[in-house]
Amino acid sequence: MEWFICIASTLLLSGLVVAGMCLAKKIKIFSGYSKAIALILGAVAFFAHLYRRVAVYEVRALDMYSPFGENMFQTAVGILLIWFTYAAILSAIMSAFFPYRALHDMNRFFSTTVVLLDLILIPTYLVARVGVEPVKSVSVFLVLTLVELALTLALCVGNWMQYYRLPTAKQSLTALIAIPCALFAIIPPFVPQAFIGFLDPTIKLYDSTPEHRIMLYLSVIIPFIIFHAIKNKSEDVKRFLMIYFSLGWLFSFMGRWLIEDFKDPTSLPLHLCHVAMMLIPLCLIFRMQRLFNFCLFINVTGAFFAMIFAGDLDGLNALGTERVSFWINHWAAFFMPVLLVALKLFRRPKFKEWAYSIAAFVVYFVSILFINAWFTNYGECDYFYINSDFIIDGLISNSDELMQMSYSFPVGDLTFTFYPLFQVMFFFTFIGITVGVWFLYALLFSMWDKAEERREKEKSYKMIKKELKSFLKGKNINEPMSGDGSPSLVISHFCKKYGNNNFYSVKDVSFSVNGGEIFGFLGPNGAGKSTIIKSIVGIQPISSGDIAVCGYHVEKQAVQAKANLGFVPDHYALYENLTGREYINFIADLYGVDKEYRDVTIQKYVERFQLVESFDNQMKTYSHGMKQKIT
Repeated sequence: MEWFICIASTLLLSGLVVAGMCLAKKIKIFSGYSKAIALILGAVAFFAHLYRRVAVYEVRALDMYSPFGENMFQTAVGILLIWFTYAAILSAIMSAFFPYRALHDMNRFFSTTVVLLDLILIPTYLVARVGVEPVKSVSVFLVLTLVELALTLALCVGNWMQYYRLPTAKQSLTALIAIPCALFAIIPPFVPQAFIGFLDPTIKLYDSTPEHRIMLYLSVIIPFIIFHAIKNKSEDVKRFLMIYFSLGWLFSFMGRWLIEDFKDPTSLPLHLCHVAMMLIPLCLIFRMQRLFNFCLFINVTGAFFAMIFAGDLDGLNALGTERVSFWINHWAAFFMPVLLVALKLFRRPKFKEWAYSIAAFVVYFVSILFINAWFTNYGECDYFYINSDFIIDGLISNSDELMQMSYSFPVGDLTFTFYPLFQVMFFFTFIGITVGVWFLYALLFSMWDKAEERREKEKSYKMIKKELKSFLKGKNINEPMSGDGSPSLVISHFCKKYGNNNFYSVKDVSFSVNGGEIFGFLGPNGAGKSTIIKSIVGIQPISSGDIAVCGYHVEKQAVQAKANLGFVPDHYALYENLTGREYINFIADLYGVDKEYRDVTIQKYVERFQLVESFDNQMKTYSHGMKQKIT
C-alpha cells in the first residue's frame, strides 16, 4: 500500500503538470512553461542532492553497507537506477532549452523508460535512494525524490507532445550513441567503489605511481576523444554538449557536500579547482569571455599542479568516493578550458587578457588569505593550500622553513594568522608558472594552427584530386581534354562575379582563337577586358563557364594550361638583382625549355631587342623600356 501511494502521488503530480502543458500549448506559451518546469526540476534535484546522500553512497562491492543487505543484484539495480535517473533528469532539463532532435529522442525513449522503471521498481529505487527506514514514513528527502520523478516524467510527456513521430534509423542511432555519453557526463562518484569495492592497497593514484601516471594521461586522452568526436559539429551543438558535460560533472562533484556542510566555514567549496567547476558552466551559458580567461590561465594551472601533487585522500582505496570526486573535479578544471578554446567556443586570449586574469587572481588570492586567517578560528582551514606546503613543497625546497615565520594579530575575539614569506613566495611562484603557461599556450596555439592548416590543405588536396579524377574520366592529366593540343584558346559561356555581389562583371562570354591569329579586346574601362585575361591565366577563379588553352582546362589542368601560355601584365615584377640572362634562364627552367632551343632563341631575341651589351648586367640598372623588353 505504501508503494502504491508513492506511485499514485507521483503520477498525480505529473498529470497536473502535463495538464498545465496542454493549456500552455493552447495559449501558445508551451516553451516558456516547459522551461519553468525544467528550472524547478533543476532546483529540486540540486537541493535533494545536497539535502541528503543517497542510501547506497557508502556501498562497497555490492554487499558492504548496502541497504539491501546481501542481495547484491538488488543493490546493483538500485545503484544503476539512481545513476540513470540522474542522466534522465539532466536530459529532461536540457531538452526544454535546446531544440536538438537527438536530445529529444533520448529524452522520449531513454528518460521516459528510466522513470517508468523507477515507478515499476519503486521499492528498489526508493530504498536505494532514501533507505529502508525513511521510506516507512513521509520525509523531506522522500518527497523531493517523488517530485523529481513526477517533473521528469512530465517533461518527457511534453517531449512526446512536441515530437510524436518515431525517429528514423539514423536518428535512433544518434540517440543511442548519446546515451553512454550522457551517463559518462554524470556518473556518481560512488559507482566505482560500489561495483568494484576495495582494490589492492598497493595501488595508489598519487606519488607518480604507474596508476597515477595513467590518470594524468587520461586528462589528455579524454579531451582528445571529445574534441575529435564533435569538432565538425556546429558551434551551437558544440556549446550545448559542453554545457551538458560541465553541468553533469558539476552535479556529480557537488555530491561531496551536504547543506549542513555549508554551515561550517572551513568546508566550503572555495578551493581554486572547486570554483572552476562552477565558473565553467557560467562561462558557457552566458558566454563570459573575461571570466573564461581566468579559468584558462589560473584554474588550469592550479588543477594541473593539484593532479601532479595529489595526496592520499581516501586511505588505501584508489576507487574511494573522495578519490573519484577529486579526479572528476581536477580533470574538468584542467582540460575543459583548453578544450573550449580548441573547439573555438571561446576566442584565444591575448597577452593583455592574461594580465587581466592575473589581476583577478590577485583579488582571489588576497581574499583567500583573509578567509583562511579568519576561518582558522573555527577549525583547520586551508583554502587553496596557502597555509600548508601540500602543493608548493614540490616547487620550493625550503617551504618548511618559510612556514615557521608567521605573523598574528587580534581582531576582537578573533586571531588572524599569516605566513608572510611563505605566502608571498607561493604567490610569485604561481604567477611565474602562469607566465610559463602563457608562453606554452602561445607555442601550442602556433603548433595547432600549423597542424590545422596542414590538415585543411590535405583535405582540400584530396577533394581536388577526387574532383579532378571525375573530370578527367579516365584520361591522363597531361592529355588535353579537347583537341590535339595545337595552339588555341576557347572560352565557353564564361561568367565572373566578385564575392557576394549579385551583378556580373562579365556575363556569358564565348569565343575561340586559333594558332597564328591575333585577337584584341576593345571596350571602355570596366567592360571586363582585364577580368577575362586574368581568368585565362589563372590569376582569379572562374564563377561559371569553361576556358581551355591548347585543349587544357585552365582550372582542372592549371599547370598544363599555364605551360602553354605567357602573360605580360600592366604592372610586372622582376627579380631585379638577377641579370637579364639569369632571369630568362630561370623562366625557361620553369617552362621546361630545353637548352639547345633556349640558347638559339635567347640569342635571336637579345639581338632583335638590342639587349646585347646589357644582357649580363643586373636588371635594376635597366631603363623602364629595357625591363619591358625582358618581360
